[in-house]
Amino acid sequence: MKITFCGACREVTGSCILVETKNTKFLVDCGLFQDDNSKIKNSYSFPFNPLEIDFVLLTHAHTDHCGRLPKLYKEGFRGNIYATSATIDLAEQMMIDSAKVFLTDQDISPIYFPSDIEGTMTCFSVVPYGQNFSINKEVRIKLSDAGHILGSAIFEVWIKEDELEKKLVFSGDLGNPPAPIVKDTEFVDGADFVFIESTYGIKTHEDRSVGRAKLKEEILETIKNRGILLIPVFALERTQEIIFELKNIFENRKVRNVPVFLDSPLAVRVTEIYKKYSGLFDDEAKRIAPKKSDLFSFDGFKMTRKKGDSLSFGKLPEPKIVLAGSGMCNGGRILDHLKNDLPNAKNRVLIISFQVENSLGRHLADGDKEVVIGEKKVKVRASVSKTEAFSSHADFPRILKWIQKIKNPRPKNVFVIHGDEDYSVESAELLNREAGVETIVPEYGKTYDL
Repeated sequence: MKITFCGACREVTGSCILVETKNTKFLVDCGLFQDDNSKIKNSYSFPFNPLEIDFVLLTHAHTDHCGRLPKLYKEGFRGNIYATSATIDLAEQMMIDSAKVFLTDQDISPIYFPSDIEGTMTCFSVVPYGQNFSINKEVRIKLSDAGHILGSAIFEVWIKEDELEKKLVFSGDLGNPPAPIVKDTEFVDGADFVFIESTYGIKTHEDRSVGRAKLKEEILETIKNRGILLIPVFALERTQEIIFELKNIFENRKVRNVPVFLDSPLAVRVTEIYKKYSGLFDDEAKRIAPKKSDLFSFDGFKMTRKKGDSLSFGKLPEPKIVLAGSGMCNGGRILDHLKNDLPNAKNRVLIISFQVENSLGRHLADGDKEVVIGEKKVKVRASVSKTEAFSSHADFPRILKWIQKIKNPRPKNVFVIHGDEDYSVESAELLNREAGVETIVPEYGKTYDL
């Protein structure tokens, strides 16, 4: 059996792992690159023949995990894509949004078109959590809840070759429990080889209570200054969690209500999908759901549904709160808000998501006093603060605990992926010492013989 890493090794984005046996070739994820060179990297040919790929295992619907699936289809793939039902619905919206970005980008030719997304959707096949599912005589799988976003899955994969069966476990992105909407990350028992994320390296997140206190503090300061609080959010998961947290703050009278505006059509569509899958919610959300008709609404909360909504909200007097994508400020409607509102010292920005190196969000989080948005230099006079308490990624203590639970058998190797190179190397070294497992930080394009 051979494993080749075609993305998200020694970097965060572009998740794509090729698994080859004597009779089968399959991928785990096929995501977009989202770094400084992503336009060029996403346009490259795959380092394999899409016609030869038998199937894909999709861990979840974030674009850096699903975003190149239409490109795979466009170049000849016609196998099945196995995922949870929620992941399939969410991935469709994420891929549609990516296609819109490609079509409006004048710098490079689109890597796929809406018709390729339509074709990709015909390939999806639903696999529920917790069920053993045989793909063919050689490969069977089981999905567990990763607790990262709605529908996210850990894939346990048993591969039989020459009468010898080996078990591979692909974590996807693990969650950061306890979270109020998604369920806690499930553990797996035993593996020969494990593939684990390292997005936050060896960091430990702030407790969620600290993040909630920080959010409340930022709202109170915004009210006092009669300013605008900008919160850059990812359309998928982070938006829904922050709406939930704001609802809790305002409805429990912790802070007086101020207007809150979600300026992201994609996030609105994703939120509607979340409502459809309330059965997957964590207990905290389920307890509230029977009492409240809608977990994602409250007095003063408005969403972008049509042209002109942004303009009408902009006319509302301060104080007010704006949630807008993207979460790393590398595109989307947050750019217009930042361009307009950063120069005003009354305003505030709260960074709540992971920021890739050299992204606009990273520059703001690092305290830069001047940033470039488009071709315009913008002075940063607004207050900028950050918290990692709302992260949907596991920190190192949670990664370590998850690895330590894998005992029957203990893994022979743990491949540390989906993290900046420094973070992956640090994680690998500490996992080796603390968990007593042999770790490997793989290189892009390199094939490893298992």
